[in-house]
Amino acid sequence: MRLYALSYRGQWMSTAQACSLTPRGATDRSGKQRHDANLHSCSFLSYLLHMSISADQVSKSNTTKTFVTALVVNGGLLLVEVGAFIVLKQKLGRIYQPRTYLPPPDKRADELPTGLWKWLPALLLSPAEDVVHKNGLDAYMFLRFIKMLIWIFLVFTITTFAIIAPADVAGVKSTNEGLDRLSWTNVVELGDQKRFAAHIVVVYLLTFFVFWLIRREMLHFVHMRHQFLISKDHARLAQARTVLITSVPDELANEHDLRQFASFIPGGVDKVWFFRDTKVLNELFEAREELCTKLEDAEATILRDATKAWRAKVKAHKKATKKQKNKDVEKSEDSELIPSPIARDLLEELVPRKKRPSHRTGLWGLWGQKVDTIEWGRDEIARLNAAIDEERAKSEGKFLGSAFVRCNLQMGAHVLAQCVSYHEPLTMYDKWLEAHPKDIVWRNLDDGALEMRSRYITSWIATIGLIIGWAFPVTFIGTLSNLDDLCTQVSWLRWVCTAPDPLPAIVQGILPPALLAFLFALLPFILKGLAWYECIPRYSLISVSVYRRFFLFLLIHGFLIVTLSSGITKAIQEIIEQPTQTVQKLAQQLPGASIFFLTYLSTQGLAAAGGALAQLVPIVLHYISKWFLGRTPRQAYSVTFMMPSADFGIIMPRLSLLATIAFAYSILSPLINVMALISFCMFFLAYKFLCTQVFDQPDESETGGLYFPMAISNLFVGLYIEQICLACLFFLKISIVRTSSLIEGIFMILLVAITACFQAYIKNSFEPITKFLPMSLATSKMAKRYERARAEKAGKAAEEEEMDLFSRSQVKRLRRRLKMIPKKVDNKLDTLKAMLAPRKSVSSDRERLRKSNDRARPEEIAMTEFSEKTREQCAEDISAATSSGTQPVPLDGAPELFRAASIDSKKSKKSNKSKIMPVGSKQSSRRSSIASDRPDMAPPAAAGVDLSDEEDGDDDAGFDEHAFDHPSTYEEQKWIWIPHDTLGLSELLVQDLKDAGVDASDEGANMDEKGVVEVFRNPPDEEWAGGHDR
Repeated sequence: MRLYALSYRGQWMSTAQACSLTPRGATDRSGKQRHDANLHSCSFLSYLLHMSISADQVSKSNTTKTFVTALVVNGGLLLVEVGAFIVLKQKLGRIYQPRTYLPPPDKRADELPTGLWKWLPALLLSPAEDVVHKNGLDAYMFLRFIKMLIWIFLVFTITTFAIIAPADVAGVKSTNEGLDRLSWTNVVELGDQKRFAAHIVVVYLLTFFVFWLIRREMLHFVHMRHQFLISKDHARLAQARTVLITSVPDELANEHDLRQFASFIPGGVDKVWFFRDTKVLNELFEAREELCTKLEDAEATILRDATKAWRAKVKAHKKATKKQKNKDVEKSEDSELIPSPIARDLLEELVPRKKRPSHRTGLWGLWGQKVDTIEWGRDEIARLNAAIDEERAKSEGKFLGSAFVRCNLQMGAHVLAQCVSYHEPLTMYDKWLEAHPKDIVWRNLDDGALEMRSRYITSWIATIGLIIGWAFPVTFIGTLSNLDDLCTQVSWLRWVCTAPDPLPAIVQGILPPALLAFLFALLPFILKGLAWYECIPRYSLISVSVYRRFFLFLLIHGFLIVTLSSGITKAIQEIIEQPTQTVQKLAQQLPGASIFFLTYLSTQGLAAAGGALAQLVPIVLHYISKWFLGRTPRQAYSVTFMMPSADFGIIMPRLSLLATIAFAYSILSPLINVMALISFCMFFLAYKFLCTQVFDQPDESETGGLYFPMAISNLFVGLYIEQICLACLFFLKISIVRTSSLIEGIFMILLVAITACFQAYIKNSFEPITKFLPMSLATSKMAKRYERARAEKAGKAAEEEEMDLFSRSQVKRLRRRLKMIPKKVDNKLDTLKAMLAPRKSVSSDRERLRKSNDRARPEEIAMTEFSEKTREQCAEDISAATSSGTQPVPLDGAPELFRAASIDSKKSKKSNKSKIMPVGSKQSSRRSSIASDRPDMAPPAAAGVDLSDEEDGDDDAGFDEHAFDHPSTYEEQKWIWIPHDTLGLSELLVQDLKDAGVDASDEGANMDEKGVVEVFRNPPDEEWAGGHDR
């Protein structure tokens, strides 16, 4: 494969790396994520060069002079970038410290000290745990992963320089010079082969150190993940107690049956949402969203044109007044231009109808009737509002196989997610925890189990094909770098070589990196498209899938191909000419790319990390967005308030590749450990600053640290490559020293087996408790609450043994004690009796059950009878308690017993606009509340222990009645946000929209006399939690 490398590789690659860490997307102060249209073209420039090389080019780069030159250049770039950061940090707070004032007060970060160096110790000493509160567990574990790599390569550096370096250099006679002496290839003499015993000892010691550190970090990760999941900030979210189930059979496609199906889980089910066919409604909703954006742009445009026209008119008037001579000051003041009091006349005067925003209604706005955008958009939105209301009033659509089940307890959701749910294959098999409403890929919820499996296989086949076929376009682009040979071989391109001087230089020097940058800028979008095609129902898990694919791509194209091409292919000619020296040549040439990767790590660790800290590219993009994309209030709001976020699915594979490279060459070339240590130290500094001062990770993209286990598994890839490479090298030396080389090779094969066993141990030990919350957490938490309650009553701390709340004997003991306690009632018993009184007879409920659901089974009818008998028994017990004049007395410190809420007991305080009803039932308008006459036939949940995470019982703050309904079924039309202008024309435009039935407002946004829009809050139809107080 013929590829290319630029002669100024170090400079170009370092500059490219300065923008490689530009974060993807952005979030506002409330956690909303927006996806920029930026193609991330610079996010892959650092990757282009090291994988775009040939064997000859690698061999030329394997010199001490090349490495020192790259080190000096990248070190100089680092100094420039850090200097720019120190200077600009104090002047551009919006770029370098947005977290100190943009988010709500409880989410803000502390400002770093000013000065040249005081910010550095303050940043390093700031608690990393604070990142969990500010940016979630993904960001925290990302920093923890980099910190772990720092410890690994610190120990690797000390150990290899204390043992491996002397074994490779001390007393060895070799023709190698410079850095080549400090490598495996320096030991070639027969008498020096015993020195490789030191390599065996060191590789075993370092591998077991990595094992110990991996296990320790996995224990820490599991602990942090569990604490994060059960924390009050996370447990209050809708995603904490919700399970998404796909491939649900039709017999469970109603709330009653699905509730009964999940009645075994602790705490029972709170609410169920079914995903139904609303294709027509979705199309109307999406059309309305596009029209609202188009109308906002047109309204802002006409206001800007009017403002600029008035400003020009005022300037012309002032010039005319200055020409008048012999007039006093009072007359000149009286002659000032005053706008017309009638806003409509003024608007028509400043912006004639011919100059108003207009467009064509055909395809892409190129064909069709030409209409006034404001008038047409206003009428169309009003029409769509009516059409959406009418469509929502129709009966529910067909059930599409997916359901969201929100449990009363977080533990109940985890129990439901990990059980075998159905007796038929591929039915209710896929269940997804932590489903956030904004994280749902609605288009991926209507696929069957077989289609999902086939799409999964097809997606990965396409990924492998992409990896194989990627070499062809890269090879073609690489040929452009050698224009002289290309012109000789391809006759019709000779005119390029004979063209004037600038053209050949542009084609050979500028065009290849530009084309390659564009090609690799498309790669993450291609991988995301393949992951989306896999039918993953959550955007955050699509990013996790992209992580796997991207690392595989980098590993093959960025490391293996480069290593093999620089070692084996270089020696092929010599092997053909001297076949008797084949083994020696291969053994010497296999580590041949080590100095190239030393150069690459120096570029990554110095220039790339410095570029991430300096954020020069984000500065440019920010001002471009402010000048060209801040024309409407929403656009200005995104520029002013939205902070960037990191896409760990793209960033972490790159760091994992660096660790893999360093592992592979850690014994062969000890100097690479030093460069890896410097690289990860600089990355830790840069990313800790970004995660604490700049980034704002949205709640919906949070995976709870699931990137970390994948990053750990990637470290094993590096260990395998290192061990297999050493084993091959030892076996290749058998012809030189048969016995010792064979033993050393066997030792390495044994180490590979040990590594595989340890990886299997880590996977089997930690994977179950990584995905789900263990039951022990619930009992421990309740034991602490029980202990605290007793201590509060006794007025002192008391130690009690931990209660096993799931122990059958403990439950029986509690029931016996309850029966022995005399009962007493208060004045609210009448109300309680009315609530517990049966509303319908058992026979009536049985008859309604048979009529409403033909699939009713005898056990369902029996459950209904049991429910009614239970209610009657409760009423009798209350009556008896009333006559005896007693009331229940709680046990000292015992946890309160509770009964799970029924279907109607928990309703959202935010809205009551929709209910889930049986297939085929009618639904009224979205603005009217509906009372279903279907009887409540769900059996009452058995009494149990209150395991809820909220001690105050106010759960409604985190839950919405429509949390997992498709947005088209309940979301109102977003307000047309118009900036308030100095002439007062915005009030006229707002009133015209309201008169037409379109919601609009001009609050929170102003347009100055120059037509520049500024905003002071989020859109007026959304809640405002504060922020931006500078």
